[in-house]
Formats: sequence, structure tokens, C-alpha cells
Amino acid sequence: MEYDVAIIGGGPGGSATALALRQQGIDKILVVESGYYQTIRIGESIPPDTRILLEELGILEDFLKENHETCFGSCSSWGNDELGYNDFLFNPYGNGWHLDRRRFNAFLAQKAVERGVELHCGTKVRSCDRVLSEGFQLQLMGEDNQTQVITASFLVDATGIRASFARRLGARKLFLDQLICAIAFFELPPDSHFAKLTLLEAVEYGWWYVAKLPNNKLATVVASEPSMIKDTGLHRMENWRAYLKETKHISKELADCGAIDNLSVSLTPQAKAQDPMVCAAPSFQLDQTTGNGWLAVGDAASAFDPISSQGIYKALWDSLKAAQAIASYFQGDSRGLQEYESLIASRFDNYLTQRNYFYKMEQRWPTSPFWQRRQERTGLEKEELLVVGL
Repeated sequence: MEYDVAIIGGGPGGSATALALRQQGIDKILVVESGYYQTIRIGESIPPDTRILLEELGILEDFLKENHETCFGSCSSWGNDELGYNDFLFNPYGNGWHLDRRRFNAFLAQKAVERGVELHCGTKVRSCDRVLSEGFQLQLMGEDNQTQVITASFLVDATGIRASFARRLGARKLFLDQLICAIAFFELPPDSHFAKLTLLEAVEYGWWYVAKLPNNKLATVVASEPSMIKDTGLHRMENWRAYLKETKHISKELADCGAIDNLSVSLTPQAKAQDPMVCAAPSFQLDQTTGNGWLAVGDAASAFDPISSQGIYKALWDSLKAAQAIASYFQGDSRGLQEYESLIASRFDNYLTQRNYFYKMEQRWPTSPFWQRRQERTGLEKEELLVVGL
């Protein structure tokens, strides 16, 4: 089985890259996805200008038919005790969205399949070896333990924050930050009305975030240091709920809409009943995002603080630039890969400046380890192992 491009990972970055490659006239594309688009995914906000990227990918009209939850902006208690508002009323691109990520990921994959991309779900890559004459040779294994060997002239790492194959090919993660998020979901009563705004509240040990999702659900997240999540017990529902009730704004909003006692059941089988989901949310950049016959996209290339709400936008943006670089590579011009790497690095530099400015705005807890570390750590550091220990 021979392919022009093999994409490892079928999330937004992988599926969108496949779509963009088809627009570039590349035919033989394989996306390898380990799951079946049934797992709950975190990271649901996209800004208004995402519609530009969806239109460039040729899927905006179909996306709008999916009826994800409209987002009209955000309000936050950050730097002071009162709420400040940043709405999209005057944004030339209109509103943003809060997504059902599981459905959105499946939608992108389906669009890729409809345009001739081959998708292997429930499939893992057991080995990946460079073959000089053919690019890469991959051994794939399905859930039935049957193996298949394929070759690809070009390899795309879309494995998210693991960056599994870029690291196997010699790339290293340069970390800016390593947050941990504990997430739970609330059911809104049928007659309740929750604002179509993202709500953000800084606290001494980190920050809380809440957003209304499709199907009358609320995603509620607390972000903090790995050690602080463990020491406070925020990975256990009784402690998570206790800290939530101490927030000034978010607890009031949930109580006012009748959601505070309507906690959804646990969505992770390995957790205790109704424990929050716990996941790593690092900020990093690879020291190299391209190489001979490969590149990384989305969170595999660089990961942003979830407070930026840029993860999906970034993945779609990467996909369009990556497809142009790969098309140039197949035409014998490797300068496209160099330009792609420069674009990824420049974008991370811009994010770094904005992130540092944003965290320095919060001066209410000068002795808090969480805020001290985010105001002191302003540059990238060599790769280190993240141990959650929960």
C-alpha cells in the first residue's frame, strides 16, 4: 500500500491537513486515527475569524449546518474583582462558536473522506522507519491485531501534544508552561438561559472557565499547577465542587441558571463516579517542526495555553500552510518546509508576547506560586518530563 502522504492523527489538524492537501491536487492520502470519534474532547471555543479558514478549506457552509453553540464574546474577572466584557458585536466576522468537539472532529474527518481521503480508525502505528527510496514505511495494527505495512512519501505528525513521530524523528519540546486542567460538565435545566459568552475567573491557585456547549451542557474547567491540583484535591469531585462554590462569579452564574446541582455523570471510564476529567495543557514549541519528508501540525508543532482559545484555529491555520509546503516539496522545492517552520516559530513568538502580557495583568496574589511562576517564566526551556501523579 503506497501513499503520497500519511497523516498520523485524525483530529482537527490531521483531517484539515488532508482536506487542504486534496485542494493542492494530492490524491493518495491516508489518515491514521487510533479512536472512533466517540471520546470526549476538550477545547471547544473558536473565534469569529475561524470562518475564514473553514471557507478556505471549502467546508464553511457545511459547518454552519452543524448548528454548534453561538458565542458572542467573553467576560472575565482578571486583574480585578469585577467582570469586564469583550464581545464580538463589532467583529467584522460576526460571532464565534462553542463546539461539541466530538461531533466537530467527526465532521472534519467525514469531509475528508467525502473528498477521497482514506481514513483508518481504530488503528495504531506500531513502527515507523525511514526508507530512502520511498520515504517512510509504517506498520499499522487494527483493533483485531491484524497488521498492515504501508509506505508514504511524506509523513505528517498530527498526534497532538504527544508529538510522537516528530520526537521519534529527532525533534524536542521546548516548554513555556505545563498546566493541568480538571473538567466537569453540567446539565442545564430545559427552561434555563445561560449567556452565550465565555466566562473566565482568576483565583489564587489558577483560573476557572465555563462555556455553554450544544445539547444544553456547560463545560466547567479549573486550570492550575500539577502539584497544586494534587495538593488541593481538585482532581476529586468533592474538592472540585467545593472550590467551585467559592468562586465569586462562576458559582453565581451556575446557581442562577439552575445548573450547580445538575452535574453530569463522569465521562471517563477510568475515573471514579463523577470525578472530573484531568488532562495536561502544556505550552511548548518543537525545536524543529519540519524535516526531510515530514512536518508537524497543530498541537504536535506547538501548543498554546488553553486560555488563548486558539487550539482549533491554530490547527486549521497550520493545515493550510502545511499543505502548501508539502505540495512544494513534491515539486522538488524544499523552501516551502523552511517557510512553514518560520511561520510556526513567528506565530509562537507572538503568542508568547501576548501570553506574558496577559498573565502579568493579574497582580492580586503576589505570593501565590501559580502566579509567581507564570510571571517569572517568560521564555522556553529545554524538554522536561511532566509528572501529574494523580
